[in-house]
Amino acid sequence: MKYVWALFVSVLLLSGCDDGDIIVENFNFGSQSVQKCSDSNTLYKTNDKEALIFVTPEEKFSNETQTQTYVVDTETSITYRKYSEDVITSSICGTPTQTITEEWSCLAGGTVEIKSTPIYDTNDPTKIIAYNHAITFKNVVFQAPDKQVVFENYVFGNYRTDVIDLAFDFNPTGTVKSCTTKNLIFKYNSTKALLLDVDKTQLFVNTVTAPGSPRTALINGTNFKVVYRVYSGNLNDDFFCSSITPSNPTLTEEWTANEGENNVSGIIRVVTEDVGGNTFKHTISLYKTTFKKGVKYYSPNPDGDYVFGVYYTTS
Repeated sequence: MKYVWALFVSVLLLSGCDDGDIIVENFNFGSQSVQKCSDSNTLYKTNDKEALIFVTPEEKFSNETQTQTYVVDTETSITYRKYSEDVITSSICGTPTQTITEEWSCLAGGTVEIKSTPIYDTNDPTKIIAYNHAITFKNVVFQAPDKQVVFENYVFGNYRTDVIDLAFDFNPTGTVKSCTTKNLIFKYNSTKALLLDVDKTQLFVNTVTAPGSPRTALINGTNFKVVYRVYSGNLNDDFFCSSITPSNPTLTEEWTANEGENNVSGIIRVVTEDVGGNTFKHTISLYKTTFKKGVKYYSPNPDGDYVFGVYYTTS
């Protein structure tokens, strides 16, 4: 592979380019650590007056053991900059206050490799507390003012994402609550609530489901929504079913479930049983469902089903 790439670069060097020569070189960021903007999915490294900035969807840093390789495209950007003075964070993460003296933009077509591995609690070797994401740029080409610069294999560095524990400590086998005038189905525990705003007529049919074939619906932003909320005080049934939401307790935190993908994730699953007396028991699960708040993510079970609870209907 190295021979093929070297041959490719040699051909380009011989053939030339309208924008200047193609040069193979390296950045000089040494052992500088990867930093992140607090309010965006921007990662960067600095070295005095230089900065290397990497912007990619936060979803690329999922908390699971995996290796991803994807092409640099419109969702991803890699930029190298030189400033007139030592770089400060606000010039990268906020409104630029420093003069950029030179900027190189990465052209589409190279690839990014992200290798994600778990980090365990030093006091509990079975408990995962975070994930390390080793980021490498491969075969990327930067357009500089008077040349193109090629990097066959550049190690950007490591980025850590902590495992967020929202403490979904609801009773998984308990009966969920519902509102007669709304499609809302919910469960709560003191100040925390998990809400399903769903089409009941589609999910809760009084027909037994075949073994291994649950009734399903993809989470979306319209008729199948799932939300986790935290409030400032204790909750009760009337709070959710009132025609006008009470002013107290107030909402302090909200996490919205990502939209689902067929046969992959974000799927509401319902298993229906006939328990006699014209009563049907519907066990509701959320399959590989991820909740998002800003650039933070949480999944109660990234590898399978999280049991939401049991809902009963009568025929």
